[in-house]
Amino acid sequence: MNRVITLLTGRLGVFRTWASFGRVVVWVVVWCAVLSLLVAPRTPQLADREHPPDVPVSDVRYLGPTSHQDLAGFIAPDEASDEPFTVAWIGGSEVKLNGVSVAGEVSNRLTAFGGRRIQIDAYTLIAPRPIDVLRALDSARANGVDAVVISINAVWLTDEWSMREWPNLDVSNIGTLWSRPSAWPWAASLTSPADAVWRVTRAAFSIVEAQNRLNEHARDVVDAIDVIARGEDLDAAVGPDRDELDPRLPSDATEFWLVQEYGPSVMDNATRRVALMVEGLDDDSPVADALNLRLIEDAEAAAVPVFLYVHPFSPDALADPDFAIAAQQVEAYWTQLARRVTSPLVEVEPQVLTSLFADRANYIDVVHMVDAGPFAEVLVPRLCANWQTANPTKECS
Repeated sequence: MNRVITLLTGRLGVFRTWASFGRVVVWVVVWCAVLSLLVAPRTPQLADREHPPDVPVSDVRYLGPTSHQDLAGFIAPDEASDEPFTVAWIGGSEVKLNGVSVAGEVSNRLTAFGGRRIQIDAYTLIAPRPIDVLRALDSARANGVDAVVISINAVWLTDEWSMREWPNLDVSNIGTLWSRPSAWPWAASLTSPADAVWRVTRAAFSIVEAQNRLNEHARDVVDAIDVIARGEDLDAAVGPDRDELDPRLPSDATEFWLVQEYGPSVMDNATRRVALMVEGLDDDSPVADALNLRLIEDAEAAAVPVFLYVHPFSPDALADPDFAIAAQQVEAYWTQLARRVTSPLVEVEPQVLTSLFADRANYIDVVHMVDAGPFAEVLVPRLCANWQTANPTKECS
């Protein structure tokens, strides 16, 4: 590298004057434009995001990302000729993990609303932060959906640590956070100058936009962390020794996040793991507060029925006294936000709904279910009632 720099500066005179620096910039722009015309990368398709089929099979469409490593934006689904009642379902792995899908179970129980076929489109990504949920809602609104369902994951929508994770998605913060002056301080905090440059160059040159689709290593990394594309058998995910594990926090999908934050030693003591999970639920993050309030405001601005619900925790987790207290704090937090709602079209369900199906609940861990059917049966009448706020004469079937 030193020899290359010496050659450029000493022999070729590059970067020795402002004029030479300007020439380099111009040539970079020219070559990006030429390569964008010559290579003509393939436009991302809805089917690019592979995922195991729902069990039981459903008609839910799991929307693909606008670029392979940017799950912050979603490709618009194809328009259907029969003009269905389209529902956007926004959430994380608690909505869809391998073959288990809350949205899929609801889709199999609700076939039509007001005589129109119901089509559920899932806007899911791994561990969505408030900013990611906001962007998914923006995508859904742009796609002209008839209703929105948002799963509130109590950890990821309040945890300060999660605000700083997934920097690969921050390039999309520009349009969301800088569009409103009240969010400018958080835009400066969560977005780097490099994010702004990537956003501009991606918009200007297709070769830059496609750099992750053309990068096999980046593609493999994203496939490894995309929760709906892992495809493991559910029994393998649960493991043969499930009954021998601590029921409050078994060895499961949550361990990845705890190890990432606190190191491998966190797995040595289940009680400490519970305590740390509780601490995450009880985080007091100003940026989370601001963005969650923005989520309520944007939901009202959507002018369609929007149902937000706190995803239910497992009965085993709630049996732990400390965890139960943390769950109550989650309820109090979203109850306070629910009081800010002024539109009759928007409903926030802050209560943890586990008690309504606890006798039938079957979980892998704290939030991921083995069978989402019992919870879907709880949601169906609530969703129908929410949709009828805008269409009081129409019924679900």
